[in-house]
Amino acid sequence: MRSPWPSATVRPRHFMNNLSDRTFLVSNHRDFLHRERTMIAHLTGRLRSNELESIVVDVRGVGYEVDIPIGTVGRITEDDQGDVSLWIHTSVREDAIQLYGFASRDDRRLFRRLINVNGVGPRTGLATLSELSPSEVISAVRREDIKTFQRVKGIGKKTAQRLILEMKSSIDDLIIDAPAPRDASSIKRYDDLRSALLNLGYQSSTIDGVVDELRGEVDGDETVEALLRRSLQMLK
Repeated sequence: MRSPWPSATVRPRHFMNNLSDRTFLVSNHRDFLHRERTMIAHLTGRLRSNELESIVVDVRGVGYEVDIPIGTVGRITEDDQGDVSLWIHTSVREDAIQLYGFASRDDRRLFRRLINVNGVGPRTGLATLSELSPSEVISAVRREDIKTFQRVKGIGKKTAQRLILEMKSSIDDLIIDAPAPRDASSIKRYDDLRSALLNLGYQSSTIDGVVDELRGEVDGDETVEALLRRSLQMLK
């Protein structure tokens, strides 16, 4: 009998009414992926759920839960049909199939270079791209900037050194756009917003994700107070 969901479906939000359903789903799709050597590489669909570190993309009625670097949602745009697109890295383990999503193909390639480093797994790779922009990662590798990588939770001095050593010869083919320059008034507004959120106890990496999303969504003339209200709604 043919599966009722697309062949590459991972963790759909229906068909999962109990533990046995979830066990059956993971087991059968893990076997399918190993047998067919098929991985999800790209998704296009409606954005159904949006959190700082994960989203749900609805593809023809099936919800795919995708882990993303903080700030990714602010970098993806809807097409004329209201759909969003993500480049996907699929991780298949014995107990789970996990999707990691990125705004561009080169972001995904950078993630894959990161997790190819000895001692850097998908979670640390995702944390790196949440704390640092892709252009910051490449710049830090080229400058052999250990301290920049030590800002990432889970990366100590030895891991940072190994990451720089192993990645230095493998990033020249990546095309990563540097952030577009912003006017002085906009920079000050977002600096003030960052300060306000830091004073409220939010972590820097969380704030960066909110700011990235706001920059892609709001009117450039909004006041700091309006931006703060929007930020607190997003952080609920």
